[in-house]
Amino acid sequence: MARLIRGRDDEVYADFGALGVFVEEDGDDVVNLESSGDHLARVRLEAWDARPPAPGDPWIFVEDTTVKGGSGFVSVGSMGEAAVERLCVGPPHFLYGVTVHTQPGGEMPEFVSDEQFEREWEEREPERWLIRFWPIRDVFDPVRHARPDRAAGRVPLPVEAPVSQAADWPAARPGRRQEAFEKWCASNGTTVADFLASAGLAPDTPFDRMTAALAQRELAAVAEREGWPEWWVELVGRYPDIVDQWHRVSGTDREWAPDRREETARALAESSRAEEILNPDGRHTFTADIQAYSPWVGGTYRGWRWDHADRPAHETFGVGRRVVHHDVMSGQVLVTGIVTVLGGGRGGKEYEVRDAEPAEAARLLCAEAVWGEDGATDGRQDG
Repeated sequence: MARLIRGRDDEVYADFGALGVFVEEDGDDVVNLESSGDHLARVRLEAWDARPPAPGDPWIFVEDTTVKGGSGFVSVGSMGEAAVERLCVGPPHFLYGVTVHTQPGGEMPEFVSDEQFEREWEEREPERWLIRFWPIRDVFDPVRHARPDRAAGRVPLPVEAPVSQAADWPAARPGRRQEAFEKWCASNGTTVADFLASAGLAPDTPFDRMTAALAQRELAAVAEREGWPEWWVELVGRYPDIVDQWHRVSGTDREWAPDRREETARALAESSRAEEILNPDGRHTFTADIQAYSPWVGGTYRGWRWDHADRPAHETFGVGRRVVHHDVMSGQVLVTGIVTVLGGGRGGKEYEVRDAEPAEAARLLCAEAVWGEDGATDGRQDG
């Protein structure tokens, strides 16, 4: 039975009657949607572990297609509005099935005054879209998807690419909060549907909508108990994923200046979601230099660090670890290992990472073999 892994709700202005579902790191794949004029549309993106059942009435079928998944992240935008909300639909470089359903917006009355038209427009039921993804098969190609930054004049070697299953990847599993919630329900002799009913929510409410609804209910009490300022309460109301991130806020940090708060909160929420999705088991994280050009969150690369020679090896680079150089005078060693990026660069090339999972590491090792010995040591792969 197909299982809903995660979902995201978004509102996008359909400019010129068109919307686009964009697949990151694979610009060739875009799902174009024809909308009914210029208006605000409500979009629901969902990631499933297999083909989901049809949503039923009142949803209207629009399309059943496939896309190559790029980085595994997708978003929806239009000509007049850039995509903002991103959903991780699963592991990178898989072929994904996609179904699209819609519910038309409310009809507008004809021959009314401008004032009445404006009122009707504000009150009309918005157009809705339901876009679902599920993994079909691994389509990783090291020549196309793991090309080194400086590959001009280099000839790839014929190396067989590893083939993984979606279940081998953390991104294809529910986040640790969802897993913990489901285990809590089971240990307390209740079902998820029963819990939702007791909370006054529909029995089929997805986990992301449930947590957002419960967080909104508790927001006022938590804000009063924690002594949050009004501006932080408003941001948490819009971005529930940052509810436990108040400790990161500094009154002297320019990123939280009034004109940057919205942007910073959105980025923090995105980072929190990505970390939970890509590290569902809560494995040890650390920082590493990534020398690839524009590494993306969820990508796997060679990481680099100068560490003290006596630092326990298990603390950093537990996969593909290699000591490249020993600086006798400082007592430090230059170490490399295979890691997956969880968070954006800090201080230039420094990223928050964890050790790569076997399926992730297999792809990078394959890419290093395809592109030759220098690719194995200079950390420039785009995994």
